[in-house]
Amino acid sequence: MKNFLPETIFLVDGEVPVPATPATESITSEAAPIVTVPQPEKPVAPKAVPAIPKLPKTEAPAVPAKYKIIGENRKGIAVLVTIPDAQYQQLPQLEFLNKILAAIGLQPTDVAYVNNVSGELAVFEELQQALQVNYILSFASRVESNLPHEKFTLYNPAMLGSVPIVFSHALVDIEKDQDKKRLLWGALQKVFK
Repeated sequence: MKNFLPETIFLVDGEVPVPATPATESITSEAAPIVTVPQPEKPVAPKAVPAIPKLPKTEAPAVPAKYKIIGENRKGIAVLVTIPDAQYQQLPQLEFLNKILAAIGLQPTDVAYVNNVSGELAVFEELQQALQVNYILSFASRVESNLPHEKFTLYNPAMLGSVPIVFSHALVDIEKDQDKKRLLWGALQKVFK
């Protein structure tokens, strides 16, 4: 074998040497001497590749919702207001508003109370994406749309696509003024015959 392997052959602890057979005895006697090398007690761990540093996750700032909506909206009627949150939370219990709804044959569960939190113009198409809209009763909150429509005026129902919309003063103002109550009642009668 020394003709084939000119290097010195080492026997490592834990390896099983091949027993010599008569054919290999003559070869091993002529071969280079076998040297046994002890194995190290603990294996050396390969060097760890440093991890690629990750950028800290930054969440996009939360975009405040433009509309706050409460109510079951069983009949697709949006009661649109622009008022402070504390007043808005009390709308379903507001006696005057419940009287208005009852006068046109509605229950508080039939409507969705929509607060235009931003105070900007409410966009009709955004309202339609947020909830089912068959009618809009807007109390001191303005609406805009790209749909063709009649001029919006107070207490004069207008059609926005196929959705009737009634604009009026704020609920607080209507509650204190008999003339405004009559105007609102006349507009609601035209829409909810």
